[in-house]
Amino acid sequence: MSNANYNGKQPNNTAYIKNFVYGSPPNLWKTYSHINSLGEPINVLTPSSENFDNVYIPGDLYVDGTIITPSDINIKDNISLINEDRTNKIMNLKPSAFTFKNDTSKQLHYGFIAQEFITEYPELVITKPDKKLNNIKGINYLEIIPLLVKQIQLMQREIDELKGKLNYTFEDFK
Repeated sequence: MSNANYNGKQPNNTAYIKNFVYGSPPNLWKTYSHINSLGEPINVLTPSSENFDNVYIPGDLYVDGTIITPSDINIKDNISLINEDRTNKIMNLKPSAFTFKNDTSKQLHYGFIAQEFITEYPELVITKPDKKLNNIKGINYLEIIPLLVKQIQLMQREIDELKGKLNYTFEDFK
């Protein structure tokens, strides 16, 4: 067994130690008090800077409340009713069942394939911000709802017209 001989000198034990300077993380969020539509005070969490207007969550988002999208007329321009041509495209969509490749539980999900969806509603397809994978497409599912409602209204009107032509009422089917 041999001992290292430093000729009476001690080795520099700090040569390979990195020093980190700890500081306060930037305050990305702030809260403010707001009076809701019922007149009740609530606290709202919001980005502290105008530069942080999007939030990307790489996992599931659980909300113990409601997801609310601003819909006030005061923030809208160029308002027009959805026409029948826009909603007829719904019939071309291909609802799918799938699992996500990175989900080890292989939970079944329902939705659309963005690359197919984009042919009918390109304005509802976005490119997801992702550091690992470029050009991953996503769908704004919330904005499909008004299209579905309009299509249901058109279908109901057609049903009512057909019932009128056949001179049937709900009482006739009981």
